[in-house]
Amino acid sequence: MLAISVTGMAANFKMFRKKKKDDNTSVTKPAPTVGTPNPASAYCQKQGGKSIIVKGSKGEYGVCQLKDGTTVEEWEYYRQNNTPQSLEAEMIGTPNPAAKFCVDKGGKSITVKDRKGNEKGVCKFKNGTQIDEWDYYRQNN
Repeated sequence: MLAISVTGMAANFKMFRKKKKDDNTSVTKPAPTVGTPNPASAYCQKQGGKSIIVKGSKGEYGVCQLKDGTTVEEWEYYRQNNTPQSLEAEMIGTPNPAAKFCVDKGGKSITVKDRKGNEKGVCKFKNGTQIDEWDYYRQNN
């Protein structure tokens, strides 16, 4: 099992090596970044701070060094400045991603009511076909 893991690691490492066309030397490319950034680190940097990883007795954690030189634990800083109310305020006026996707793909976003009076978004196309906006969005994203 160990031999398979080592072989797999070697194969993965080879993916990040690229041969130059003019000679036999190789250049190592950095591995691509995966996923989204840590929101607390991103917030720190957006505010002009510097995100620093600190090694403590219980592992590593992020610290935000602010412009004035003071430091604060990143998640504490993020939570102090991003209350549920402030995050909700940022979302007000933001378009529904499913409705936007529908319009971007040539459809028309309409609101329909079911028998119980519940509203839902439907994407209607010029040829007359209709699909639930969120179903359409999820199928294509």
